[in-house]
Amino acid sequence: MMINLLPVLGYLLLSLVITRWWSNRQNQSSGELYSDKAKRFFIGGAFLNGPLLALTLVATYTSASSFIGGPGAAYKMGLGWVWLALIQVPVAILTLGVLGPKFMRQRAAQHATLIEWLDSRYHSPWLSRIAVLSLVTGFIAMIAVQFIGGARLFAGVSGISYELGLGLFVATVLAYTLTGGFRAVVMTDALQGMVMLAGLLLLLVVILLQAPLPELMQRVSEHSPAMLSPHGLNDALGWPMMLSFWVLICFGTMGLPHTLVRLLAVKDRPSLRRGMVWGTVICFLMTLLPHLCGVLGRALYPELSVPDDIMPTLIAGLFHPFWAGVLLAAPIAAVMSSVDSMLLQSAVSLIRDGALKRYPSLSSTVQVRLTRIAIALITLVATYWALSPPKMIVWINLAAFGALQAVFLWPIIAGVFWPSINGTSALLAMISGLGCYLLLQWSAPFMWHIHPIVPALAVSLVAMLLTHMIQRRPSQQADVPL
Repeated sequence: MMINLLPVLGYLLLSLVITRWWSNRQNQSSGELYSDKAKRFFIGGAFLNGPLLALTLVATYTSASSFIGGPGAAYKMGLGWVWLALIQVPVAILTLGVLGPKFMRQRAAQHATLIEWLDSRYHSPWLSRIAVLSLVTGFIAMIAVQFIGGARLFAGVSGISYELGLGLFVATVLAYTLTGGFRAVVMTDALQGMVMLAGLLLLLVVILLQAPLPELMQRVSEHSPAMLSPHGLNDALGWPMMLSFWVLICFGTMGLPHTLVRLLAVKDRPSLRRGMVWGTVICFLMTLLPHLCGVLGRALYPELSVPDDIMPTLIAGLFHPFWAGVLLAAPIAAVMSSVDSMLLQSAVSLIRDGALKRYPSLSSTVQVRLTRIAIALITLVATYWALSPPKMIVWINLAAFGALQAVFLWPIIAGVFWPSINGTSALLAMISGLGCYLLLQWSAPFMWHIHPIVPALAVSLVAMLLTHMIQRRPSQQADVPL
């Protein structure tokens, strides 16, 4: 049993040592923010160059949903899901190209968190409270998804129980997150991003060695010809769904806090440009490869009852036990690179954006200590949720994605492009967007084959614009000469 786990546990230990050494060396060579222990832990200064920015952005964005849930959905629905997943390829262009230059201009105060930036922009206490609550709740749901994915990987390849796999993965996550701050998380993302790409390329090559690609596709179509259709089984992925997913996993990503926080640590403008190029290439590969493996897995293992088991099944079934353990490092790296970022940011928001406002005399040392305690508590809650996993985790992750976007997207875009929008307008955009999204998600998800994020963002935008117009009207009337 343990022979499968020894290589990946060795990799995780080695990467932990390498990334912490790398992070400490970078800290000591940079004077920026070095005197403030809390800020150094939370954001680490402006240090992200182009390749590092691309790797950490894409590695954080891709997660258990991309490497476990996404291939599981592709296994179930066919090539249509691969086509749908590729909608997210322009994420780096949108995040770095549209918002990046604006964030760099407004970074004079060196904010340590995204909510600190929202505070300085809108000066609205209630907006900050709702932002913190939404961020932490959404991240806990997404962290639970990562835990489920990691546990399934450990269990599927090694044969251990799901509960033991969950315990191993959670212990590994805590070891990574508690021993380093933002710089260490970014270094981990960069290393694990490279491991992800190498592992996925190797897995695809081995799948293609089992039979020629036309033969594999023929086997897939024998299950159902609709598996090769761009609209999936039963036309479930028609144009309304495709267009709404363009909003959810492409345009809406400009409202995801765990990707936007990277903009607070960009080194310079050339780094943004290089990050866009590298990020687009890396995102394309990290999206196409795992989802294509999921579709081809239907030809090799056609009778899986849990679609999310396809990646562990491919790894365990196509490789010698030792090399299966080595290859397990790739999807484990994908999950780790997301969960450490979300854990750190949610804990930092609780302390930096919550406790510190109530108790402004907290020292830097106490802030870091409380952040580590918050990390442990959030991990405990997410682990409890992960004890009863669903068959497909992709829908939970996408639901949390949508909730965060409904809260953050328009206040962030208005914050950088529309100086006259004030805190009241942004607050109502948050409340109306989140309320509409939760109502639809609970009562009528995928009404008319449209994801709830589309009407939620429409309601949020209308609420913000109407509030802004109503607030401006009295002042405009007052300026009219008699």
